[in-house]
Amino acid sequence: MKEVPFPAEDSESKVLLSKVRGQYFATSNKCTHYGAPLIKGVLTESGRVVCPWHGACFNVCSNGDIEDAPGLNSLQSFKVETDGGFIYVHADEQTVANSREPKAPSVEIQSSPKHANVLIIGGGAGAAHAVEALREEGFTGSVRVISKEPHLPADRTKISKGLVSDPSKLLLRSQAFYDKLKTEFVLDTEATKLDFASATVELSNGESATYDNLVLATGAFPTKIPLDGVDLNNIFTVRGVKDAEGINAAVGSPEKDEDKKNVVVVGSSFIGMEVALALADKAKVTVLGLEDAPFSKILGNPIGNGIRKFHESKGTKFILPAELSHFAPHDDDKSRVGAVHLKDGTVLPAEAVVIGAGVKPATELLKAAGLSLEKNASVKTDDVLEIEQLKGKYKGRVFALGDVATFDTPRGSNYVQHWNVASNHGRAIAHYIATDKRESFDKVAIFWSAQGQQLRYAGTTKASEWEDLHVDGNPDELKFVAYYFKGDEVVAAASMQRDPIVAHISELMRLGKMLSKKEIQDGKNPLDIALA
Repeated sequence: MKEVPFPAEDSESKVLLSKVRGQYFATSNKCTHYGAPLIKGVLTESGRVVCPWHGACFNVCSNGDIEDAPGLNSLQSFKVETDGGFIYVHADEQTVANSREPKAPSVEIQSSPKHANVLIIGGGAGAAHAVEALREEGFTGSVRVISKEPHLPADRTKISKGLVSDPSKLLLRSQAFYDKLKTEFVLDTEATKLDFASATVELSNGESATYDNLVLATGAFPTKIPLDGVDLNNIFTVRGVKDAEGINAAVGSPEKDEDKKNVVVVGSSFIGMEVALALADKAKVTVLGLEDAPFSKILGNPIGNGIRKFHESKGTKFILPAELSHFAPHDDDKSRVGAVHLKDGTVLPAEAVVIGAGVKPATELLKAAGLSLEKNASVKTDDVLEIEQLKGKYKGRVFALGDVATFDTPRGSNYVQHWNVASNHGRAIAHYIATDKRESFDKVAIFWSAQGQQLRYAGTTKASEWEDLHVDGNPDELKFVAYYFKGDEVVAAASMQRDPIVAHISELMRLGKMLSKKEIQDGKNPLDIALA
């Protein structure tokens, strides 16, 4: 890959020139997700460009089309000619400069207000990507989304990472954009009953809707700790805009250190640690967790303790491991929390408590409709995310995605709770509905988090089963790459300040070419392995 100024050498606008199997391709140069420079990512022999930040993939050989979320827009693709040893790129300067602007294809459909060719229950990232992928694939049927949220699909990752509470700053797309896609969003409305025999969904607004294809994208709800006092005011979970609003109001904006409120964060993994960092400058934060180090279960103690050291430099305190006893009310206001009590007798003053203790699949509707659920409360689907128990029984097809779906892959049983996994599920389901082509879902999960430096993570379906790890670098300096092993297999990798190694590893995993445990321990570098 080569990044080239366009149209002149001093231009701030640039195109990405890629050479794949001897042929040249020109595209826009920035990821359409958050604008990462794709030149710092990786290019495979099949033309996949992988973003170095969050794993979005585009294919330069196929007009810059999206292959993996979280990018919503494809790259702009430009005509390339070669002549006399020169490479000529034909493009419009304004198009290059505005390459991340959303492009909505105009769609003409005929639909009934109560019937949808595709009915989606849930208005999160999975629904957003499904809607757009349907139209990208040429689907011209009616699409309807039922969402309990009061706003259109939002970038939920910004809620825990920055406690952003203004929906206008979170929305993935505008109403005008969805109008062009001829997609109807029914907001502030929940599905209350599923009738698979009649392909009907009853809604909380008193209406009902029928479907040809039903996509269940209901996500998950935060785990509620069963302790006395958990229902007191100013005890929050983190899932939506209202949660961020409540936390921000409870903490306020103190100008002096002595005015900062005491906030206890329960949970030392992704949600808890992201909220702790978001609050570090405006509150006195104490983090509680069941493990010996933050992120211990997923990243291991060496990495977790390195991240802990950074948080402590921001003033955050840790009590690890810690067992909660109960929440006590405030002396002056018995309706809100005033302290957190631990089983060892420790009492922590708290004007606010944020609980990040995991989530559970929102599958109550499925259970009420008579479906059996997995041990983790998700539902079993096939390799294209169609619910196994319902296949071929009724006239309408039913799919599940994200936190509510478990399915088998060649690498093992797949169940990953992450925003970007749901996004890729949505794209996969849309592809199957629009084209009727079966393509088994078997993607490597990509995570990210801001923890002093940007944390990158990629893992296979066996990532949670890792038994040993190898760290190259110094976690205390937040500069490392960590490899996680199950037996002799690398099942996950994490890094800070080592881009694009995790993007490269994710592609090696996808291609089945990742180095073994022994090769990693012997000092071999995954970046030396071609993505072919």
